Amino acid sequence: MRNALTQRITRSRPRGWIAPVVAVMALGVALPASVVLGRVEPLSAQPAAAAMSPDTVAIVTGGGTVIVTEGTMNVVASFGLNARRPDGFTGGGIASGRVNYDEHANVASRHVNAPVALMQAAMSGSPTPNGTGGSAAMSADCTPPAECPSGFNSVIVYVEDNADSGATFDVFKIFFCTFGPFLPGPTFNGSTAPASCIGPEGNTLRTGNIQVRQTITGSSASVPTAARAPLRLP
Repeated sequence: MRNALTQRITRSRPRGWIAPVVAVMALGVALPASVVLGRVEPLSAQPAAAAMSPDTVAIVTGGGTVIVTEGTMNVVASFGLNARRPDGFTGGGIASGRVNYDEHANVASRHVNAPVALMQAAMSGSPTPNGTGGSAAMSADCTPPAECPSGFNSVIVYVEDNADSGATFDVFKIFFCTFGPFLPGPTFNGSTAPASCIGPEGNTLRTGNIQVRQTITGSSASVPTAARAPLRLP
C-alpha cells in the first residue's frame, strides 16, 4: 500500500508529461547526458582555435585602449598597430608595420614605438559580418632608433579579432622580451609569456577595434594611432 506522500505526488503530477517520455522510449533515442541533465558543455569541449602560421598572408590593424595593472593601480594604456606581409612574400614570417603603446602613468614599461619584423596569424573559420576575424602574433624590433623600455630587445604583441564591435570582445596583449625578434610558435594564445619575455600587459579591449584579415600581398593599410584612441576614464 502506498503511503500518503506517494499518493500526493502521484495526484499532483501532470499526466501530460508521460507522453513525451513514452515517445522517446518507443523510438529508442539515446539522449546525451548533457541534454538529459540540462547542462551546457564546458568551453574545453568547444573546437580549439586554429594554429597560427608564419606563412599565412594576413594584414592586422587596430587601435584603442586596455586596462593594465601596475602594482596596486589600474591604469589606461592606449595602442595603435599595423602589420602586413611585404611585396613578394612567399613565407617565413617576415612582416612590416609598427607597434605603438603608451601607458598613461609614470611606470617603467610605459612607452613602445617599434617596427614589426615578424608575424604569424590564423584566420577565423567563422568571420565577422565585415569579413574579418582571427588571431595574430607580431614581434617588433627594439633596436634603436626604436623606443622600448630599457633592457628589452623586442616586444611580442598578441591580438584577437573576435567581433566587429571590438570593445569587450577583441584582445590586445603585449610582452617585453630580452631576445631579439622571434615568433612564439603556432599554439601561442597570449595566456603566458614566451621564454625570455615578461607579461602580458593588456587583455580585452576597453575601447577600439582589432581587424585581422587576408589581403592581396603588398596592399597598403591605415591604422588608428595610439594618440587617437579615446581616453575615457574606467
